[in-house]
Amino acid sequence: MYLVAIALLLPAVGLRVFTAFYPFLQTVYLSLHRYNPAFDHNGPVFVGLNNFQRMANDPVVQSSISFTLLFVLGATAMQLGFGLAVAHLLNAPFRLRYLSRTIVLIPWAIPMAVVALGFRWLFDDQFGMIPDLMRTLLGTETRWLIDPYNSRLAVIGVAVWKSTPFVALILLAGLQGIPRELYEAARVDGANWRSSLLHITIPMLMPILITTGLFMVVWQLAVFDLPFLMTGGGPGYATTVIAQKIYLESNSLNYGYAASIGVTMVGIVAVVGAVGLALFRRYEVAA
Repeated sequence: MYLVAIALLLPAVGLRVFTAFYPFLQTVYLSLHRYNPAFDHNGPVFVGLNNFQRMANDPVVQSSISFTLLFVLGATAMQLGFGLAVAHLLNAPFRLRYLSRTIVLIPWAIPMAVVALGFRWLFDDQFGMIPDLMRTLLGTETRWLIDPYNSRLAVIGVAVWKSTPFVALILLAGLQGIPRELYEAARVDGANWRSSLLHITIPMLMPILITTGLFMVVWQLAVFDLPFLMTGGGPGYATTVIAQKIYLESNSLNYGYAASIGVTMVGIVAVVGAVGLALFRRYEVAA
């Protein structure tokens, strides 16, 4: 019986090893080598940790790592905050709330490439609607995609607009699982909405908040399409992310250096995942 079970599992395990484990080992192997097919005709040349030392002195890599972390942490924090607010609104009893839940999901349903190109035109200095509205209503002349700081804010803002409905949908499901009796008892005791939020809603939603936040962080660590299509990583390298730097090095056939950046990215994801799982277990046990 065990032999039959093993025989049935072997194809799935073999496919998983071939599609995930082997590519990772190959990436680690390449990260310790210098390999550019245009010049290294004899195959990869072992260089040890030289690729990682090169990363430490590469301003583009440092900029991409710093912006990636800023993008991920800033966008995730705002997505959770706005998502909780939207979930509260959609959980309230009002007419057409089911239609409202459907409409709210529209930004999340739009493909990222369409969103990036659309907002690239909306933020355009000469023809964009957003600079024109700010010029007309506020009298301010803001160059969004030319200024490094403004371009970062624009990319993060678009990511928040795109993914907040998804977060709100998950938190809405969590809110509907909180017994109404808890809010009624708190209201009888004189608690206002702020006290109910801090002492009932957030503690009850904490496992979902941590899980959703961890998912969004890991997912957005690998972001590529939004900054690449919206700003091209510019101005300069202000909005270049780690995935785009790997893409640029791979396009230049610097496979060893690209692999070392990829291994660093995997390490960041592993650290973030470990922290998220530790927090989840802590609150799960406390609950």
